[in-house]
Amino acid sequence: MQTLFYKNRFTRLQKLLLAAIAAAIVWLLSEIPVLAEHLFARGITRALNFLLGKISALFPFSLYELTAFLLIFGAAALVVGVVLLLKNRQFARLKIWLYRLAMAGLCVLISFGILYAPLYQRPSVQSALGLEESVLTEEKVYLAARYYVQELNDLSERMERDGQGNIIPSLSFSQTADELNKSFSALGTSYFAFFEVRPKPVAFSVLMSYLGITGIYFPFYAEANINTNVPAYTLPVTMAHEMTHAKGVSQEGEANVAAFVLCIRSENDTIRYSGLMSAAASMINALPEEEHEEVYGLLSEEVKREYRNANEHYDKYEGIIDTLSSFFNDLFLKANGVPGGTRSYSDTVGSLVSLWEQLNTHSKGRLGRPFGMYERD
Repeated sequence: MQTLFYKNRFTRLQKLLLAAIAAAIVWLLSEIPVLAEHLFARGITRALNFLLGKISALFPFSLYELTAFLLIFGAAALVVGVVLLLKNRQFARLKIWLYRLAMAGLCVLISFGILYAPLYQRPSVQSALGLEESVLTEEKVYLAARYYVQELNDLSERMERDGQGNIIPSLSFSQTADELNKSFSALGTSYFAFFEVRPKPVAFSVLMSYLGITGIYFPFYAEANINTNVPAYTLPVTMAHEMTHAKGVSQEGEANVAAFVLCIRSENDTIRYSGLMSAAASMINALPEEEHEEVYGLLSEEVKREYRNANEHYDKYEGIIDTLSSFFNDLFLKANGVPGGTRSYSDTVGSLVSLWEQLNTHSKGRLGRPFGMYERD
């Protein structure tokens, strides 16, 4: 009589080996720039992100946030379970647990290798933003810094503020996302994904602040999560940064560039103010000490006060948790081919100089002034 059941053809060890080989193949392919761009970024990864984004958008709350708590409780339960299995000498069952844990880890590795890792190999975002490469000089950095400071001061005069001197946003969270989605679409380039991104506010934003995180993109759900416990002026540029990740950009410095440029070009004062505040701070911090003091001194008192308020806000959440979070984030970035680690977040000076050159050359209206106004005193 022919048997109706067949013995499993692969052992657990063989299955783990096959999964490991699959993960290695995916990651090797994702490291090849031409495949990373055309097979993944503009193909498989974009299609999956579109599907995942549509599904996650059905839920009004942050799925990443829910998953993070489940993983924390799950990890605690796993540790307790392993201790009990060891105590009761149930080694056969422990082997099954460890096999399943290893298999789950490899599946996560494969998924990340498809959904996000290839995006680290993409060409620079500058050309997609219409920026030309610029030869960076100290003179240009100085002049660009003064430009952004002057634009920021002019715009600051029109902003409505609360009793503490912080701006009162003219847009809601959802309206800000709408404006930024329009800005992406207006670029008219296939470099960024075609679909809209709907960022989500994080309910436990205070806890996120203690971790030193203002926003996080979770590729497994194609979900951009925003910490709303932040100074008001930072929210649009943070949102643009996480939306850029969802649009197909992994590199943190590149996402910063896109966020700054989109916000500074915006027709909405709140969004543009957010971009100019971030750009001015980046440019001033890039100056030598003497010029740093000079250009910082050009800021209006209202702007300086808002910077101080922001520093005081972030100081409240600094501590061991924030330090550990930054350390592991730095390791994660370096492991994904970002040599500067968390320093890559501030590698935007060259692009801001290119944007200054573009605005200064092609616009004499609201966004530009004759070059002579920014010559050294």
